[in-house]
Amino acid sequence: MSKFALVDLSNLFHRARYGAMADPDSKAGLAMLIIFRSLRKLYRELQVDHMVFAVDRGSWRYAVYPAYKSRRVSERMDATPREQDEQHRFFVSFDALLRYLSTQTRCTVLAAPEIEGDDFIARWIIRHPADEHVIVSGDSDFVQLIAENVCIFDPMGQRMLTRDGVSDEHGVKMAFLVSSKDGKIKTTGRDSEFVAEPEWWRKSLFIKLLRGDVSDSVFSAYPGVRYEGKKCSIRAAWEDRIDQGYDWNNLMFQTWDKLLESGEVERVRVIDQFRINEQVIDLTKQPQTIIQRMDATIDGAGAAPSVRNVGIQFLRFCAMQDLPALAKEATEHVGYLNASCP
Repeated sequence: MSKFALVDLSNLFHRARYGAMADPDSKAGLAMLIIFRSLRKLYRELQVDHMVFAVDRGSWRYAVYPAYKSRRVSERMDATPREQDEQHRFFVSFDALLRYLSTQTRCTVLAAPEIEGDDFIARWIIRHPADEHVIVSGDSDFVQLIAENVCIFDPMGQRMLTRDGVSDEHGVKMAFLVSSKDGKIKTTGRDSEFVAEPEWWRKSLFIKLLRGDVSDSVFSAYPGVRYEGKKCSIRAAWEDRIDQGYDWNNLMFQTWDKLLESGEVERVRVIDQFRINEQVIDLTKQPQTIIQRMDATIDGAGAAPSVRNVGIQFLRFCAMQDLPALAKEATEHVGYLNASCP
């Protein structure tokens, strides 16, 4: 059995970028420093055998859900010239990092047109059921993938999420709740006696499928539905999810008026909107054509020729990106960069 670190590189790089307290010219370098030191921590403390980097290359979801991430598109269009210039420099730095990892290390890099890094990570886990997986990301979408052999390390929040719950960077248990508003995990402080709710990670997905995802412009399956309510509620439906009796059906077969882009109003059922959201949010629901493309990419990455002089290439990359502090730590990073896929 092997242990893989599955790095959501697009998410990690951009979160590190926004978390870096520096001028625009220095932010990309600091983002890289944060990423490499997070990887070193994983390699040292969790004894990860191999690094897998997953990268966004557009999304097939736009075809099935045209409004997908429309908010982010609007934000990019509204950016000032200065912000656009900063974004461009960041993409240049990100591309340089991606080229380096792809061609000068023995890490696995997964990228393909119309596929997001989230999809690749979910698919890798499905294809390696006997192995252990540490997802490296701060994206709450990955909570749904938590399993006996799958945990999440959030390097920016310095927390680990497992089936048993959430712990801080020192391994101390944290009290938390699954937000009834969006399904995200909200920690409330250290508590060594805290006991996590059974299947809390599945509950997180269930709430998100009903509430939608504002950050990705995915609309609610039942606008205004209460978590606790007399007529019907998310909580009652969740607790009835296995039997799918009265409480489940009482929520899922409610109807409401949906305003279409054309200006017309359509009467829709909650369960139909829930299934649409499931297509977009559930990371195990990709179309078969996308699954085939991911499998071909994963197989191709495994057949890539081995790389030599990984340590020298790392020093060259540090020099090109003006990362002298990272270059001094070269011997601490070469181990995981030189670790081929078992």
